[in-house]
Amino acid sequence: MGITSAVAETNKKQLETIQIRGFHDSAIKSLQDKRDSNSIIEAISAQDIGKFPDKNVAEALQRITGISLSRAQGEGERVGVRGTTPEQNRTFLNGQAIASADWWISTQPNRGFNYTLLPADLVSSLEVYKTPQADHNEGSLGGSVNIKTQRPLHTDSNHFVANAQVQYNDLSGEFDPQLAIFYNWTNSKKDFGALITVTRNKRSLRRDGLESWGWHEQNFNKNPDDTLSPTTNENADIKNLWTPGGGGSAIFQQQRVLTSATANFEYQPNLDWNIQLNTLYSVLNADNNNQNFLWQPSSVFARGGSISNVLINDNTLSYARYSQVPGDNSQNLPFSTAMEAIWRDSQINTSSVHLIISQQAHLWQNQYQLGFTKGGGGSKQDHTSQFSANTAFSVDTRQRKNIVANYDTSPLDAKSWQLTQARNDSQDSNDQELYLQGDFERAIDHSIISAIKIGAKYRDHQRDFIRYRSFNGAFDGIAQQLDWTLADYPTTFPQGFLAGIGNQHTLKNYSYADIDALSADFADIDFIQQEEKASRFDIQERTTAGYVKLMLDGDEYRANLGVRLVNTQQNSGAYRRISSVGSEQDRFMWQQHKKNYLDILPSANISIDLSENIIARVSAARVMSRPQYNHLMPSTNYNVTQAQGQGGNPDLDPYRANQFDLSVEWYFDDAALLSFALFNKDVESFVEFKRSIEQHEGIDMTIDRPINGSGGTIRGVEIGYQQELIYGFGLITNYTFVNGDRTESASGRNNYVPGTSKHTINLTSYYENDWISSRLAYNYRTHFATGVGETMMDDFGQLDGSITFKVSDSFDFVIEAINLTDEITYLYERNEYAPTGIYQNGRRFYLGVRYSH
Repeated sequence: MGITSAVAETNKKQLETIQIRGFHDSAIKSLQDKRDSNSIIEAISAQDIGKFPDKNVAEALQRITGISLSRAQGEGERVGVRGTTPEQNRTFLNGQAIASADWWISTQPNRGFNYTLLPADLVSSLEVYKTPQADHNEGSLGGSVNIKTQRPLHTDSNHFVANAQVQYNDLSGEFDPQLAIFYNWTNSKKDFGALITVTRNKRSLRRDGLESWGWHEQNFNKNPDDTLSPTTNENADIKNLWTPGGGGSAIFQQQRVLTSATANFEYQPNLDWNIQLNTLYSVLNADNNNQNFLWQPSSVFARGGSISNVLINDNTLSYARYSQVPGDNSQNLPFSTAMEAIWRDSQINTSSVHLIISQQAHLWQNQYQLGFTKGGGGSKQDHTSQFSANTAFSVDTRQRKNIVANYDTSPLDAKSWQLTQARNDSQDSNDQELYLQGDFERAIDHSIISAIKIGAKYRDHQRDFIRYRSFNGAFDGIAQQLDWTLADYPTTFPQGFLAGIGNQHTLKNYSYADIDALSADFADIDFIQQEEKASRFDIQERTTAGYVKLMLDGDEYRANLGVRLVNTQQNSGAYRRISSVGSEQDRFMWQQHKKNYLDILPSANISIDLSENIIARVSAARVMSRPQYNHLMPSTNYNVTQAQGQGGNPDLDPYRANQFDLSVEWYFDDAALLSFALFNKDVESFVEFKRSIEQHEGIDMTIDRPINGSGGTIRGVEIGYQQELIYGFGLITNYTFVNGDRTESASGRNNYVPGTSKHTINLTSYYENDWISSRLAYNYRTHFATGVGETMMDDFGQLDGSITFKVSDSFDFVIEAINLTDEITYLYERNEYAPTGIYQNGRRFYLGVRYSH
C-alpha cells in the first residue's frame, strides 16, 4: 500500500470512530479494534462510554473483562487488571503518563491513577492492553490502560455537542448540575484543526457508616476483680487477642466540583508531516466534613483503664465493656472517648501538555514525543475538634455488618461532652513527569518480516509528600482554655442516618455539631504548626528505556517479537529520627538513598487466523511494576516508650513476573463475539512487611519494614460473550475467574494476593430502535484483600441503568441511575468479628438533554 493510500485508510478509520451513532455500531467499532490488535486487548469506543450509565472513566472500565473496580464514596476511583491492585498497573493518556493526587489527608501516595479527575465525556476510546509489546511503556503487572482523546483533523468541522444534566442523590437529598461541551473546528484547507472540551460536574455526596480501626494483637492480664488490663508481658494470661483501637458511627459529607478541559490542536502541512499538541487540565474541589461519635479503647488503655464482660470469638475481642478512666481531671486527662467533628478544605488537580510529531520518510514512519504532566494538591486546611467525656462504654461486633456501642453518658447529653482536642493540619503532594520519546518504524519487503521498529524513551519522574500538624490544641493547651462543650454548637441531626445499616440498637442519633459555627470560632485560634517529618519524603525516578521490535506477517498469522531494556535510577529522600529519649524533643536528619536496577523485558505476541472469523492469540512476556512510594522511604519512625515502629525500605525491588496468555475469539456476527482466555503470571516476589528487632538509640525495638517477600502465581480464565439477539435487543456479558496462590513468608497466610477477587461478573442488556436506547448493567466481584493490613473487602454488586429518548436528529433526552439497589460496602480485618467499615452511599439519578450538531 502506498503512503497516500495508507494515510487515507487511517483517516477513514478515525472518521468512523466519531461518525458512528448507535450502540450497535459502536459495539462493531470496539470489536474491530480488538480484532485488529496484535496483542490481547479490550476496547470501548466513545459511544459506549456515552451510553453506559458511567460518569467517569473508571466506571466505564468496570464493564471490561478482567477489570476490577475500587470505589470511594460510591464513585469509581481506581482499577485493577487481572487480579492485581490498582497501584500495580499504569494508566496513560494518549500513550503517555498522567499525573495523579489524593485529597484525603491519611491517603498514602499511590502509583495508581485517581480516575475521579477524569469524566467520561473527555474520552474518545479506551484500550486495556493485557499483554505488552516491546514499544509499550513498562510498569504494569496486570495490564495497562490507554485513554485516547479525539483528534481535530479526524473529526467533522464545527461539530458541537452539549450534554446538560441534573443529578439527584437520595442520601444527601441534593440536586446538582452537570455540563459537558465538545466543539471541533478545522480550516478550509483541512490541514489545521482545534478541538475543545469542557466539563463541569457538581456532586453533593453523603456516606453513612459504622467504622472500626487499629485492629492489632494485644496481650492481657487478668485482675482480681475479673477485669482485663493490657500488657506487653510475653507471659500474659491472654496472648495475641485481636483487639480494636477505636471506631464510631460516622457521617461523611462532601461537595465535589470537577472542572476539566482539553484543548487539542493538529496541523498536517503535507502527507509527510503531522503535528499534534494535546493539553489537559482537571481540578477537583473536594471540600468535606465528617462527624463521628467514637468509642476509643486505645484512649482507655493509655490512661490506665480496663475491660470486663469479655466475649471472644475466633480469638477476636467481639464484646467488651470499657471502664471509665481513673484519676484527676487536670493531671491524668481522664476522658475515655469523644465525638469528633472534622472539616477540610481540599483540592487536587492534574494537567498535561503532550507534543507529537509524526513523519513519513520513504519507508520509515517516525514519531517524536515530548511532554510534561503534573498533579498535586491535598487538604490545605484540615480542622479537627474532639468533644470528650469520661464514661464507661461497651462495644459489640458479634452481629455481621453491625457495630453496637452503648455509653453510660448519653451521646444526646451535649453538655457532658467537653472540647479536649483542637487541630488544624494540612497535607500537600506533587507528582510530575517529564518525558522524551522517539520511535522509528521501517517497512521491510520480506516473506516473513513486514517491519522493524526501534525506539528510546527518557523519563524524569518526581513524587513528594509533606504533612503539617498543629501541636498546641490538646486538652492541656488551647482546648482546656476554650472550655467549649457540644451544647455550644447545636444543630439538626441529618435524617435517615444508617437507615440501611445495623438495627435498633445501633447508634443512629447523637449530639451533632454545627460545622459552620465551629469553623467561625476556629478562625480565631492561633494554631502553631510544624512539619511532620516522620511522613515526609521526596522520590525521584529517572528511567531510560530502549527497545527493538519485529513485526511478522503471513497469510494466516501476525506476530510481533521484541525486547525492552529499562534502566531505573532511584533517589529516595526522607527524614530519619535520631533522638526522642525521655522528654527531649524528637530530632531528624534528612537522608538520601540511591538505587539503580536494570530490567530486560522480552515479549512475543502471535495471532493466528484459525478461520475467517476465529482468531487464536498466544503471548509470553516478562513484566514489572515498581513499589509504592511510601514503601521506598529511607526512614524509620518509632516510639521510644513503646519500643516499636515502622520503616521504609529504599532497597525494595520491583514486582517482576513472567506471564503467559492464550485466547480464542470467535466473531460470529458483525456485533457478536464469543471469547475465551487463559492467563498465568508467575510473580517472583510480593512486597510484604517483616517484623524484626532492630536497635535504635541503644534500644532494641520491634520494627515492621517492607521487604520483597515470597512470590506466587496469579492465574485465571476470562469468558466473554456479546450479541444482538433480536429486534434491537442485545446482551454483553463477561466472567473472570482469578486464583492467587502464594504463602506469605512473614505471616504464613495462604493465598493472600491483594486485589484478587476469585469471581468478577459483568452483565449488560440493551435495547434500541430509532427513537429509544436503553440498557441495564450489573457489575459484581467477590471478596478480596485490599493490601492494607489484613483488610478484606466483602462481595459487592451494583446495578446501573439508562434510557435515552431521541427527540429529534439533534436532541436526546437522557435518564440514568447508578446503584439502583442501594448496595452496602462492607470491609473487615482478619475475620468478620473485626469489621472496619460498613458504608452506605445512596443512589444517584440523572435527568438531562444531549444536543449534537
